[in-house]
Amino acid sequence: MTAAPLSDRIVRQFDSLTPQLREAARFVLDHPQDVALLSMRELARRAGVPPVTMLRLARQLDFPDYAAFRQVHAAAWRKPSGSDFASRAEGLQKRGERLPERMEQALASQVSHLTARNADAFTTAAETIERARRVYVLGFRSCFGVAFQFAYVYGLLRDNGLLLDGAGGTGTDALRQAGPQDALLAISLEPYTRAAVEQTAFAVQRGTAMVAITDSELSPLARQAKVSLIVPTESPSFFHALTPAFATAEMLLGLLAARGGAKVADAIRNAEGQLASFDTYWTDRPKSKTQVKSQPKPGKSRS
Repeated sequence: MTAAPLSDRIVRQFDSLTPQLREAARFVLDHPQDVALLSMRELARRAGVPPVTMLRLARQLDFPDYAAFRQVHAAAWRKPSGSDFASRAEGLQKRGERLPERMEQALASQVSHLTARNADAFTTAAETIERARRVYVLGFRSCFGVAFQFAYVYGLLRDNGLLLDGAGGTGTDALRQAGPQDALLAISLEPYTRAAVEQTAFAVQRGTAMVAITDSELSPLARQAKVSLIVPTESPSFFHALTPAFATAEMLLGLLAARGGAKVADAIRNAEGQLASFDTYWTDRPKSKTQVKSQPKPGKSRS
C-alpha cells in the first residue's frame, strides 16, 4: 500500500471506478468521520449503496478487508492533524462535479434534520441562557460570524450579552469575571481552534454553564458542555459547512424570543425606537416636512 493520504488514492482511482463505486467513494471523501465511527452496513445505507460496495471499494484501494480500510480513517480521526482543506480542494478540482447543486442538496438535508437531532437540547440551552446573570458568546476564525450574529440579535432581546471579541486579543479577558451565575455560548467546529478549547475549559472550571454549538458529541467542547447543539459540517466543497451552525443559532434566538414574554417584546420595541431615532436604515420613502425643514439648505450655513 502507498503511504499517500487515502483521499489522494481515491481521487487517483476515481475515474476508473464503476458508477456504484464512485457513489461510495464520493461519500467516503465527504464523510471521513462517518467511516471511522459507523459500521459498514450503516455507512452503506447513508451512502445509498449496498454494503458489499463498501467492501469492494476497500479492496479496490488495496486494503485486505473493510476493517483495515476503516482503521485508517479511525487513526486519521484520532490524529490532531488540523485541517485537510488543501487536499479536499485538489480532489474537488479533479472530480469536476456540479458543485452548487450538490451543496444545495446537502445543506437542505442538514438543516431539515437540526430540530430532530437537537429537540431536547434546544430547550435546555434556552433555559440555561435565560437563567444566566451574564451570557458570554465565543467563536473564533470561521465560527466568529456565528458568534457575532447570535450576540447582535441577542442584544435586541436582553442587555446581559457580551461578545468576546476585544481588540488586541483581549476579548476573552472578560471571562475572568465569569462564574456559576453565568452562561457561555461557545461555537467551534473541527478543526477546533485552540483558543476556543482552552477558554471554554477556563470558564467551565469557574463553574460557568456552557452551551456548545459544535459538530460532534466527541468534540472538546461537547465533552465539557452542559448542553450541546450538534450540527453537521460535511460539505461537497473543500471547506466545512457553516450554514447549519448559523441556522442553529437563529433557531435558539427564535426560541428565546418566543419564551421571553412581554419583557422581550418591550426590549425589541425599545431597540427599534433607538434605531429609528438615529435614522439607521436606508429607506426610499420621502422624508417628512419636519425632517426636511430641520436640515440646512445647500450653500448656506447657520450662525
